Amino acid sequence: MTRLALILTLLVTALQAQTRRIEKTPETIQTEVEAEIIRTRLDLVESQRRQAKQASDQEIKKLEVENRIRQLKTEAAGAMDDAEKSQLNLKTSIANVKATLASGEKDARRAEFEADVKLAHAQATVEYARLEKVGEIARLQKKVVETTSGKIEYPLEPLAEGVLRISDRRIAFNGIVDETLAKFVCDRISFYNALDKTAPIFIVIERSPGGSVMSGYQILQAMESSQAPVYVVVKGYAGSMAAIITTMAKRSYVYPQTVVLHHQASTSLSGNQTQLEQQLKWTKIWCERIFVKVANKMGITVDQFTAQMYAAVSTGDWKVLGTEAVKLKWATHVVDRMTEEGVNNTAAVPALGVIKPDGLNGTTALNPLTPFDIWWIYDPSTEFIYR
Repeated sequence: MTRLALILTLLVTALQAQTRRIEKTPETIQTEVEAEIIRTRLDLVESQRRQAKQASDQEIKKLEVENRIRQLKTEAAGAMDDAEKSQLNLKTSIANVKATLASGEKDARRAEFEADVKLAHAQATVEYARLEKVGEIARLQKKVVETTSGKIEYPLEPLAEGVLRISDRRIAFNGIVDETLAKFVCDRISFYNALDKTAPIFIVIERSPGGSVMSGYQILQAMESSQAPVYVVVKGYAGSMAAIITTMAKRSYVYPQTVVLHHQASTSLSGNQTQLEQQLKWTKIWCERIFVKVANKMGITVDQFTAQMYAAVSTGDWKVLGTEAVKLKWATHVVDRMTEEGVNNTAAVPALGVIKPDGLNGTTALNPLTPFDIWWIYDPSTEFIYR
């Protein structure tokens, strides 16, 4: 063997010996692997424990927030009178809870969002409770109108610049004065007083020939007892008991062409002489009780009032137009314009009459005229029958 080959052999032998010295046995490798697995499992368990603890802490704080919000919401819903105070306390508590959650938790933003949502829900609950109370009042009102032409105002002085503004605090007064009408008018006066004891109430008379003395007296008593002022408006005709109600009102408004009629009460009697005397005496008591108030309003005596009636008309049925009624103190104001500010825009359109194909509608019977009215009508296709 040459010298060079010998040197190479020695180098290879040395390298192999060195390699054998650094190689590990299978047992050593297995032990190291098992140790590494144990360390990994321990790290995993520790990590899971920390995550579970963090999730548990977060859930506890979330439950605390929800429980606190639920308590505050219950308090707010249970005390409407303290709604504003409860809402303020609720905001303060939620702000404190949000500040606590935001002090280092990874999901603080989410918790804050949930708190804001619950706060908004609680505020909505308080507002809903308040609106529900208002809604109860609105349902009790049962307004005649469903929509209005504009915002309704209730001025204490409804007459301005010659225009009378009639609000939706109005009571329709038409036809014969009887128990039904008296109950309706008295109930409405009480109802409007329950809503507002200062805004005027309007009794609006389109046409009324009068009627029962007792029913009319009930209306007069309700008007006098009302804390809110009750004003009477006559647009067409007020006669007899309706005229007395007009005259006795604190204020009464008429058009220049309005007709107002005063006369003595009439009655029918039957029976023997004693019965007739008793019935007549009772009639005189009723008339004097009411008529003396009308005469006092005019500044004269009952006898003078009666004499003036028969001096004006032989029958005693004394009728005048609105301008003269104000001069006689039967009414307080004459106006050229009246505005109805409570307007019903949902009324059904009146149905049209049946039109015959030939264009001739035959005969039509007209209803009897109301007092002091005349027919002013023209339709060549129809024959009108007056009754």
